[in-house]
Amino acid sequence: MKPVNICLLSTLLLVSCIPIRVVPKYNPDTYNGYKAIQAYQKKESIGHTDVEQRKKDAFECGVRNYNGGNLDLSAQFPDMTSEEVTPRRICIDNCMKKKGYIISNYESCTLKGKPTGFCN
Repeated sequence: MKPVNICLLSTLLLVSCIPIRVVPKYNPDTYNGYKAIQAYQKKESIGHTDVEQRKKDAFECGVRNYNGGNLDLSAQFPDMTSEEVTPRRICIDNCMKKKGYIISNYESCTLKGKPTGFCN
């Protein structure tokens, strides 16, 4: 084989081994800077929920690590089994609902990158 053909063949083999990475399209409503806790809103004060009371209620309902508002709803702690994670999250959500909160997700805080007024 000619040196040029060997070089071309080597290049093609090398390039074919590199994985193709698909980068998802940026969505301003997914990467909006809001925290999970901000999607927990009191029915009577949507967009103006008392943030200190909400934090206190979250701890009373079983949140262990507030994480700056990102919460630990899907975390597995050393004293838990993996089977206990989902029931714990459901229990926390049910407790917050009993305290009068509407629960959405932080993506509902914006629409096309603009605040909806739902979260605070």
